[in-house]
Amino acid sequence: YNEYKSYLRSVKNYQRLSGMKILLVVHTLLVAVVLARWKPDPPPLDPEDPVSVESHPVHIAARKMAKLMINQDVVTTCRYMLFKRPLPFHQARDSCRSLEWPITNTGIELASVQSQEENSDIVSLLRLGFGVKFDHTKPYKYGNWAYIGLSKRYNNDRPLKKSEKGVFNPDDWYYTTNVKAKYSHFHRQMPDQQSKGKGDRKEWQNWIQVNRKGRWDDTYSSKSLPYICEYCGKYIVLSKHVKWTKAKEHCESFGLEFATVSSKEDNAELLFAAKLSLGEELGGRRFNNSNWVWIGETEVMSEDGVGTEEWVHHDGTEIPFDPVWYKRPKNHQPDNWILPRGEQRVVAFSRENGHWDDSFPHKKRPFACMCPKRNCHFN
Repeated sequence: YNEYKSYLRSVKNYQRLSGMKILLVVHTLLVAVVLARWKPDPPPLDPEDPVSVESHPVHIAARKMAKLMINQDVVTTCRYMLFKRPLPFHQARDSCRSLEWPITNTGIELASVQSQEENSDIVSLLRLGFGVKFDHTKPYKYGNWAYIGLSKRYNNDRPLKKSEKGVFNPDDWYYTTNVKAKYSHFHRQMPDQQSKGKGDRKEWQNWIQVNRKGRWDDTYSSKSLPYICEYCGKYIVLSKHVKWTKAKEHCESFGLEFATVSSKEDNAELLFAAKLSLGEELGGRRFNNSNWVWIGETEVMSEDGVGTEEWVHHDGTEIPFDPVWYKRPKNHQPDNWILPRGEQRVVAFSRENGHWDDSFPHKKRPFACMCPKRNCHFN
């Protein structure tokens, strides 16, 4: 009997403890819901001009280029950069802003798309990052969509009337730069401003995602998606390891140029692009091929095929500044080593610090292409 009473007592204690645990879990969930409560982006108090005031999209042969970039976590065109790691909208915005653009020394915003040409560049970017083929059987799967920086700031917390669905009113929509939208390319009957949840958990579709076909759709800010930031860059770095001559051929086949560096500012911008596309972490030893990027600088060779120690752009034009060459403990670069396979007569660019090194063209390394013209002008 005493054992039975002890057993009942233990059961009651367990039930009491279990009830407390359940209450604690419910309380935690309620707190999480309150903290994650839907909140629209505020209306712009003082709309600003964008940093980039003029855009000239560069058309890229995405089908060819995608094969060499498919494994990169960050992919760029001359106008935008794609981050493949999915984030909710506001974390994606903050991620873009945490980058410091070397030209203006300011943060970067989520992408603005104000013309059909810029929307086509978004399509090229998504195809570079995720492949050309669009999966129609699973249209909303990962890799088909990405955030841009557009959200609805007015009339954003109510169901739309039937006559309002599929109607885009530019006065309601602003980019993260507080610039009003001038262009859109929505699916049919979009935006439809659906909602989900009840009470404090209710949220509305006020943010924009774009797919690989260039179509727009409104979605929830809590949804984690790849995201697109502004770039306006001069250089595009590819992770595929190739020989120096093949790198030049690839760049030209993409509608780009083999990267050349003509100033300290160019050097800093290329270093930014290399770290962005290939990551900060170096691979193995200092002279591991993955730590160096081919650029289009080469040594002038004599008629006998011997290096003259004069360095020029690959098209023969002068390099109009003094680059910083890598320094070894016992000798400085360029040191023009000669081996049976040839001489060190081309330039590799360090993605650690932007220093140059003369190298053998038969080595396989990542490489940098250059946009024929800068995609944006800055005020």
